[in-house]
Amino acid sequence: MGSAEHWMAWPLACLSESSPVAESACWWALEFSPRVALLEDALLMETSLVQRLWGGAEVLLARLDSAFAQACQAGPPESGGGDAALQPLRGQGGTAWQALARLRLRLQQARPCGSVPVSLSMSESSLHADALPLWTLSALEQHSSVLLRLGCRSWGDVRALPRAGLSRRIGAKALRALDEAYGLLPQPLDWLQLPQQFLLRHDLGYPAHHADAVLHAAQPLLRALQSWLQARHHAVLALRLRWHHDLRRIDGQELPAWEALVIRTAQPTQGMAHLQRLLREHLGQQRWRAPVDMLELQALETVAWAAEPLSCLPAVQGQSPSDSLAWHEWVERLSARWGEEAVQMVRPLADHRPEQMQCWQAAAKLLQSQKPGGTRASARAEVGAGFGPHRQPGCADPWQALWPPWLLPQPQALPVQGNRPQWHGPLQLKAGPYRLESGWWDAAGDAFADAQAGAPAGLAVRDYFVAYNAVVGHVWIYRERARSEHLMSMTASPASWFAQGVYG
Repeated sequence: MGSAEHWMAWPLACLSESSPVAESACWWALEFSPRVALLEDALLMETSLVQRLWGGAEVLLARLDSAFAQACQAGPPESGGGDAALQPLRGQGGTAWQALARLRLRLQQARPCGSVPVSLSMSESSLHADALPLWTLSALEQHSSVLLRLGCRSWGDVRALPRAGLSRRIGAKALRALDEAYGLLPQPLDWLQLPQQFLLRHDLGYPAHHADAVLHAAQPLLRALQSWLQARHHAVLALRLRWHHDLRRIDGQELPAWEALVIRTAQPTQGMAHLQRLLREHLGQQRWRAPVDMLELQALETVAWAAEPLSCLPAVQGQSPSDSLAWHEWVERLSARWGEEAVQMVRPLADHRPEQMQCWQAAAKLLQSQKPGGTRASARAEVGAGFGPHRQPGCADPWQALWPPWLLPQPQALPVQGNRPQWHGPLQLKAGPYRLESGWWDAAGDAFADAQAGAPAGLAVRDYFVAYNAVVGHVWIYRERARSEHLMSMTASPASWFAQGVYG
């Protein structure tokens, strides 16, 4: 069962030293994989489903090592010496128990004087599960005295014993854990989940008397906030820091149990450097009437995080990515060199007619203003975002789910035989009609200019259908309806059929 899985384990002690709560110290891992759990004294992560998304196993391991070192507030996580000093402090395996066992081996090797003797002929990362010592699995370590008398030194020795007699000696629970370690049975785990709202409290354990001490004590809370924002892909706009007074009365004056400070930023951010500077300035102006023994940090307002656009061109060697050419600079430079119409962007319009739902305009002008004016259609652009071919959330028109992803440059007239439209053969109507009457606002000032056409130019009076045949597949067609009872009585010609969209 677990052969296709890839588990990683990190020591939880390194993380809990830099955070008041064990779970908050592990929130950084949720940025890389949703399958994160706490198992005994380690942080476990399953990465087989996300390795491709991060560019492969090696790239993901490098990023995880860097994130773990940052979460521990240390340099690159190294160990004591020899070959162990060349690799980060983590364990890997096909199951969670195997990854935890190999992590414990590495921790034991990192100690200069270990209390448990370890003699391995190969590295613990390539060590087979049968060769793992008994003490690396907690369920077997509890029965180590019995197993040692039976001549068992490793997991493989335990598996070689008769199962029925062994179950009577050490119990079925230990054997089930061994089966889970080999991937023969599923291992139930409580996956780590982020809270919907960020609210974290930190008991200092000592009285803080001035702003610098409070700011230093708030660092774990800020790191937990950053991990929470990154894992949820949010950015903070306002947060509140509360502190609890160690004393209730000073110089005969009653003190409130809690005092608070609210900080707001002009732009949403995930970086804590700016928030830390704001905290330092505000805390420096506070009058500390009593020592502080507890802090609480709460995110009051957050928004979805939209990262800044990166450069369109690769950065020059020795140049930071922030100094390279940005997207709007690239557009403005090409527009100045080749003309404004050389670089264009699509713009949605508020129109029910499919061919009028978007238009192409000069990109430089659109980037310079969020609401460029000039035409009546562009004035409706903001409203038109809900009328595009892709259905928007909350739209009440169920027919939008049947709109095609591709429109023809111009509607293509279809021949009709026996009142049936033809396109490489007769078309079978699968869904419809979807009736459309729109475009009356595009009428010219002279109402009689189009008298012979029966309607103003731009007016669309159509019935849309989803049609199909074996040659063209599913297509989107429409039939032009008579626009007035007067025109219907004047002509006996059949309605015109047009193809306007395809489904792939």
